[in-house]
Amino acid sequence: MSRRLVSRAVSVAAVLAISVGLAGCAGSGNFQIFQSSCSSNNNCPPDPEFLYATSPNQILAFKINSSTGALGTPLAMPGPNQSIGMTATGFGNLYVSDFLNDSVDGFSINPSTGGLTAIAGSPFSLGGTPPGAGGLSGFVSGGSYLYVTDLNEGKVAGFADNPINGMLTPVPGSPFAAGNTPVQAVQTVSLINAGADKSFLYVSNLNDSAGGISAFTIDSNSGALTPIAGSPFPTGATGSFPGPSAMVVGDNTVGILYVALAGTANVNNKIAGFVIDANTGVLTAVAGSPFATGADPLYIALVPITNVGFREFLYTANVGDNTISAFTADGNTGVLTPVSGSPYAGGTSLSGLAVTPDGRFLYAADPQAKTIRAYVVDGTTGALSPIPGSPFTAGSSPTLLTVAVCHC
Repeated sequence: MSRRLVSRAVSVAAVLAISVGLAGCAGSGNFQIFQSSCSSNNNCPPDPEFLYATSPNQILAFKINSSTGALGTPLAMPGPNQSIGMTATGFGNLYVSDFLNDSVDGFSINPSTGGLTAIAGSPFSLGGTPPGAGGLSGFVSGGSYLYVTDLNEGKVAGFADNPINGMLTPVPGSPFAAGNTPVQAVQTVSLINAGADKSFLYVSNLNDSAGGISAFTIDSNSGALTPIAGSPFPTGATGSFPGPSAMVVGDNTVGILYVALAGTANVNNKIAGFVIDANTGVLTAVAGSPFATGADPLYIALVPITNVGFREFLYTANVGDNTISAFTADGNTGVLTPVSGSPYAGGTSLSGLAVTPDGRFLYAADPQAKTIRAYVVDGTTGALSPIPGSPFTAGSSPTLLTVAVCHC
């Protein structure tokens, strides 16, 4: 049976069943709260960390135990009925896409409880005809722009984030043309190499025949997007419908883009890797790419550089067989090597993935069981071990995950 979607009639349920994903740096955000009691000494308590999960008509907040990774009792708050993207900023705000209303809901985060308060002016329209709001690009270090895909319009909307009040303002020229069913987006940090100091945005076009990745240069002054020569870059042969969805950018020497390929006409079960040219943003396939995963790798999480060599760990949530594939990502080449013991059991169902910024803990949503599974990441090998008490009760069906941290 064909799994190809019809562009104008895309439903969020169909998209979630085929491919969405936010995690790693693209799915997490750090926010800084200065407290007079500890701003000038080293006696501060551990920085509060919160795990957020989307659920039908709700957003769930969990306090993370910084020592063990265990999750506290969920705090349930009103949220969009259906969402395909969520991210936190460096200024204490959380943004969630609202598929049905083609908009983004913005919230300020209470650093004590993790509770959410709507930002003035929220929700923020993408400028298209509902439904359609999809994945969020996330914020990069020092950046203030947020990009949101519009599945049914075939576009990507850009917003400037006000660091004081969290309000979003469309960037000049927004929305920008993308490809067929643009489902997720990710932006890079400035890649400084050979004199370059540029940032790029990449958008995965789920229903593109060759699995095209639309690529743009980001204007650092305005946030406007300019298509990169050669875009869209294929992730498969024409007519193969490789189904690119979740993406993450490796924080290594050259800059690597990893793309989940689940397939829309046929299953694919692979991760494609591309080297990002620091001057132009052009994508070149990593040697040996694509790399085999479990069935339907719809979500990706990337653990920061570890203490052993120059490398990272990459994880995929494989919803077809409910496993988590683990890889070592070479920081110089981008080549993926399976971690010993991979794949790992992921429960009765699998959805979003998220990691804490220090890379110690990995979380996976289990919607059918209404729980979140938690794992300790071995910083040397990348192996996963269940955290005592896991899985943790969510109270409803969690889907997307992201982590926010309060630095005191």
